Amino acid sequence: MKQPPAMDLPSSRLSRIPGLRPILISAAVLVPCFWQPIVSGFDLQSHLYNAWLATLIEDGSIHGLSIGHQSTNVLVDILLSRLLRAFGVSAAERVVCCAIVLTFFWGAFSFISAVRGQRCYWLAPWLAVISYGYVFQAGLLNYYLACGIVFWVFAAFWVRGIGWWFVAAIPLLFLAYLAHPMPVLWLVGMVSYCWVAKCAPNRLRMVLFLVCVAMLLAIRIYLSSHYMTRWTWGQLTFTTGLDQILLNGWHYVLPAIALFLFCVILLSQPENRRHTLTGVAAQAYYLTAIAIAVLPTAILSSTYAPAASLIADRLSLFAAILLLALLSHSTPRRWYLYVGLAGAAIFFGALYVDVSAQARSEARIASLVATLPDGARVVSIAGSQPGVKDSVAAPRTGPLTRIGNRVVALCCSRLSANHLLSRACVGHCFDYANYEPATGQFRIHPEPGNPVVMSTFFEVGSIAVGNFAIKPSYLPLYGLIICGSDPGSVFVRPLVAGETRATVCGGIPVQK
Repeated sequence: MKQPPAMDLPSSRLSRIPGLRPILISAAVLVPCFWQPIVSGFDLQSHLYNAWLATLIEDGSIHGLSIGHQSTNVLVDILLSRLLRAFGVSAAERVVCCAIVLTFFWGAFSFISAVRGQRCYWLAPWLAVISYGYVFQAGLLNYYLACGIVFWVFAAFWVRGIGWWFVAAIPLLFLAYLAHPMPVLWLVGMVSYCWVAKCAPNRLRMVLFLVCVAMLLAIRIYLSSHYMTRWTWGQLTFTTGLDQILLNGWHYVLPAIALFLFCVILLSQPENRRHTLTGVAAQAYYLTAIAIAVLPTAILSSTYAPAASLIADRLSLFAAILLLALLSHSTPRRWYLYVGLAGAAIFFGALYVDVSAQARSEARIASLVATLPDGARVVSIAGSQPGVKDSVAAPRTGPLTRIGNRVVALCCSRLSANHLLSRACVGHCFDYANYEPATGQFRIHPEPGNPVVMSTFFEVGSIAVGNFAIKPSYLPLYGLIICGSDPGSVFVRPLVAGETRATVCGGIPVQK
């Protein structure tokens, strides 16, 4: 069947210049990496801080920490530590973010275009929104980079099928595994299914699909019976992948609703019904959505060990790209592009405001910790303040109230800027409650009693949730005390043994 001609962007004359359109799109996509002093206020800052610690370990400047010999979940951290040593914190942050954003954006774009059979520039605005969505903002950077790499391989498979070219893809798969194993496992499963489904007659595809669903249920049963797991009804809202747009406030709801309605309109058109119901790409999306809905989102092997968590949140990134791939079968119309540009404008406008607020908070924290002695240990402590999370867990509430609270939590509290202290400490002091070393899942591993970071995840978790009492062994220790939302309620002072979250906001003189 002959494909309809590709729709050009409004700048049709410029689009005729070879290679110019991808360059212009890449430049536009990278703007959020440069528009503020920081790229993101979330876990990216923890990665930067630990990259700095890695350089200190390599130089022999600190003791009690070591760089572990891990084969995965390390690629972004290695890049950051190398660039930080050569160019400094800000340049390392921007170079790495630019590289991984472009890897993901063009990898996903290549896959979507492979499904369509031609390049789909009219979906580029929505793809840019997903590229800066939850996974990127949450700082799941190794996972994010691995997703971008596997989409490049998936696109090549969609065009070429199984063949000798796969040998050339092995280095890419190695890099993806070095970043994170989950996207590689997803790719292996999807390639296996799509290869068999493409070869099988249409009447057998449904049987194959049901067998795979049964396998996912079997995996769910096995994990639940052998490990401590967590599954929530909220995972069902992640099956479309549109949750990637819902970051940290109600202002992200509008572009999410716009994309949802856009998908409904396009997928209900007659030209898409066959692809939506029986297409291999559609079945890949359905299997990913079922995996999100069925599999536990957290798997815990021990009470005192960190969980393999946010599984549903991570998989929803694949669901979002597969959903855009299903939209690609639509006959392009110019208003599709305009709707995407409008949705992207709202999303990135809200993101600009949020990152600006995070940058101001980071500057405030940096000015506070700059008054501390070099090598001081600092922990961030939020005083007892009621919030959305408390209301979600509040007892004796009606079902409508609980549903409303969960919607608020989904839209307004998915991210927490609790790693700004890590960024502010780089080059000067130590974030004593930074979580990465204690988990054992990252490059840096702590020894008990080291002077730089808490060595057990239980201690780190106690500080994070506020269920702690300052031990004498922690001292000398400073607290970044947050007693409210205004800048004047944030200050730094020495902590004393026995202090708890309930007492940190008063009673002891403040260090100006």
